[in-house]
Amino acid sequence: MAAIVFAIASLPNAAMSAPTHGPTPNPDRLAQDLLRACIDAPKNLSYVGEIQSTRWGPNGAVATIARIEHEAPDRTRRLYVAPDSVYGDYVVTIGTTSYEFDTKRNRLVQTQNPVLSSQVALNDNFALLVSNYRPVLGANEIVAGRQAATISLINKYTGFRAMRIWIDRETKLILAKETYRSNGAIASRVRFDDIKYTNDIPAGLFSTNPPSGYSVVVGYRFSTLSTDIDKTTHSAGFEALGPRYLPEGFSILSADISNMNGVRTLHLVYSDGLRMVSLFENASGAAADFGSAKPLQTHFGNHDAQYVKQGPTTLLAWRDRGLSLALVGDLELKELVAIAASVAP
Repeated sequence: MAAIVFAIASLPNAAMSAPTHGPTPNPDRLAQDLLRACIDAPKNLSYVGEIQSTRWGPNGAVATIARIEHEAPDRTRRLYVAPDSVYGDYVVTIGTTSYEFDTKRNRLVQTQNPVLSSQVALNDNFALLVSNYRPVLGANEIVAGRQAATISLINKYTGFRAMRIWIDRETKLILAKETYRSNGAIASRVRFDDIKYTNDIPAGLFSTNPPSGYSVVVGYRFSTLSTDIDKTTHSAGFEALGPRYLPEGFSILSADISNMNGVRTLHLVYSDGLRMVSLFENASGAAADFGSAKPLQTHFGNHDAQYVKQGPTTLLAWRDRGLSLALVGDLELKELVAIAASVAP
C-alpha cells in the first residue's frame, strides 16, 4: 500500500482551526487518513524503547514488560524483563520468521508465520477494515512523553468500540493500543513507557545464532498464504470442513497447508479487517496445543469441546467427522461456538 503523506500535526484541532474561506475537514476522513498513515510507519522508522503488555483473562490480569529494539523495515528484538517467569527470554523477529530464545531451558524455537504481516496497523486490506469499522478521532494524550492522537474503532454492525489506538503525531507510529470486549470491558493493552527514535542500533542484537548448548526446535511453520481457497482445501488430503456462519463483516482471506508439530494441517484465515479468526483442521488425530494453559470444558450440538481464553484471544477445540479442529481468534467464546456449530463439509 502506498504511503500517505499527511500533516498529522494539524489533526487534533482541524475542525476548529480550519480557515474560514475553505471547507471544514471531514473528521471521519481525517481519522481514516491518519489510520492509513500509521500502517507503514514500522517499515520506515527505527526505534528503541520499553513496552508493557497486559491481558485480562478469567483469572485476572497478566502483564509483561519488555525492552524492544526495532530496525526498519522488519527486524525486531524483544527482551523480557518482567515477570520473573520470562525474565531474560527474548524474541528476534525478521520478516515473518520468529526466533524465540528460552534462556531457562536453553532452547531456540523457530516459527514461520506469514500472518504476522497482516495484523492491525500492518493490515494491507485497508478497505476491509474501514468497511466494517468507523475510525473516530478523540482527544490528544501524552504517551511515553510524546503527543499522540487517539482513534477509536467502532464496529459498524454492533456500535461497540473494539479498539482504541494512540498514534505519535510526528512519526505516525502506534504508541499504545487497547482492545475491548463486547460489554466494553478492556481485554488487552499494549503501551510504550519509553521510546527513542534512532538508527544507531547494533546489528548484533538481531543475531539468530543459538548460544552454545542450546537445542534448536522447529515450531509452527505456516506456508505462504493463498487466496485460491478451493485449490488449497482440495489439496489437504481429507474432506475439508468450513463454517456456514461468520459474524457480520467477516470473510475468508486465505488458506494454507501448514506443518504444525509434524502434522499436516489445513489453516483457513477469516477477518473483518481488525479481528482475525483461524480455523485449523487435521486428519491425524492431533489434539490442539493449549501450551501451559489448563483448558475448560464446554459443549455444543453433539460435540464436547475444550477452550482457553487469554486476554482477547480464545482457542476452542473439538472433533468432528474424523477431524481434529480448532478455532483461534479475538472473539468471545459464544461467538466461536456459533462458528464451530456451523462447521460442515
